[in-house]
Formats: sequence, C-alpha cells, structure tokens
Amino acid sequence: MSIAGGVWSTLLGIATALFFVCAYVIMMAVDAARYRDAPRLFGAVKRDTMRRISNLTSGIRRYYVVNAAFGAIVAIIDGLALWWLGVPAPVVWAVLAFVTNLIPNIGFVIGLIPPAILAFLVGGWPLLLGVVAIYCVVNVTLQVLIQPKFVSDAVGLSLTITFFSVVFWTFIIGPLGAILSIPLTLFTRMLLFEADPGSTWLRWLSGDRDAVPPRSDGGDDPDVGPAGIEPTTSTVKSRHFERPIVSLADERRRRLKQTAVTA
Repeated sequence: MSIAGGVWSTLLGIATALFFVCAYVIMMAVDAARYRDAPRLFGAVKRDTMRRISNLTSGIRRYYVVNAAFGAIVAIIDGLALWWLGVPAPVVWAVLAFVTNLIPNIGFVIGLIPPAILAFLVGGWPLLLGVVAIYCVVNVTLQVLIQPKFVSDAVGLSLTITFFSVVFWTFIIGPLGAILSIPLTLFTRMLLFEADPGSTWLRWLSGDRDAVPPRSDGGDDPDVGPAGIEPTTSTVKSRHFERPIVSLADERRRRLKQTAVTA
C-alpha cells in the first residue's frame, strides 16, 4: 500500500506539473500571435516596448524547445534502461524524467529519487546502484554538462544566473518556481533592465549578448569587437602594422617611378 501511495502521489505531481507547463506554453503561443500586429497598431509609439516583449516570448519559446528536446532524449534512455533492469512502471519514471528536465541543473536529482527507492524495494542494493549509475551517466552528462550550455545560448543567460534562478524562485513561490525559473528570470530582467540604457552593463553581466553600449558618434569603435570586448593583442598588432606595410609598398613604387624618370 505504501508503494502504491507513493506511485499515486508521484503521478499526481507529474500531472499537475504537466498541466501548468502545457497551459503556460499554450497561453504564451496565443499571446505571441497577437504581438505580430503590434507594430502595425502602435507604430513607433510603443515600438521599443513591443520589441522587448517579443524578445521575451521568443526567448521563452527557445527555452522550452531546448528543454523538450533534451527531455525527450533523457526520458527515452531512462525508460529503456529501467525497463531493461526490471524496475516497475518504467514509463512513469520516463515521464517524470521528462518533467524534471524542465528544472535546470538539479532536475535529474528529483527525477532519480522515486525510481531509486522503488528499485531498492524491489531488488535491493544491486538494483538501486544500477539505477543510480545509469542516471548519473545519462542525466549528468546531458542535463548537467551539455544542456545548460544550450539553454544559456538560447535565452541569453549566464550559467551562474541560470543555476541561481532555480534556488531563488523555488524559495519565493515553491516547487513551481523551479519549473518557471528561467521564464521568470527573463521577465524580471526585461522589467528592470531592458528599458533603462544605463543598465546595459547589468544585462551584459547576466549573459545578454545583445547588450552592447552604442557609441555616442554612432560609428564603430575600431578597438572594440562585435560583442563590446576589446580585441586581443595579436588583433591590435595586426591592425597597427597594416599601415606601415602599405606605406612601404607606396614608397617602393615611388622610388621605381623616380628611377624610370632618371633613366
């Protein structure tokens, strides 16, 4: 009975999390369709505001696409491994692995605990160690080492902010905050920093690669790279040596002309 109760509570938690995530994605997709008409309706009046909202929704969509792709891979591998080991209800734990993949960095730990406990009750320590070993190899490699980099590149958040956002939003609004941590962080950055040009450096620190301060004269700084970072010493040297090389070539042609005239 205790095992059945634990499985039922896990299924209920999975269903609740899936409901919230699916409802959020559907609402976001409906709102994104409305935002396409914003430039035509408001023109230049609210252009910057609508641009920030559009960037927010596109970033959230990219986040869920990346998470769904990695979650599907992890769920399939974990489900097949648990089925091969003989752990009961492998489909349930595969779905749990998919849902917990939405929680950055630490989601695999939450998805590991129920099947590990069930494996211990069914097969003892050998089966428990087998489940833990498979989860550590598969989930740590994909969810901890590879996926955070893809998520960071997709939404423009640094790895440190991505990890800290999970802890912060879980503390503020509970377990649902772990699932919505990245969208909530993107929304907070949009409200606090993107409307203020003086906060460009804070956006850059948070991982936003588009946060480059414009020059006062509107031109391109020859000593600043495309991301607002000063070039390396080799780049500067090659740029400084370019003019002397051209000058020596001009001097050589001028001397040849003088020699031809004298002859």
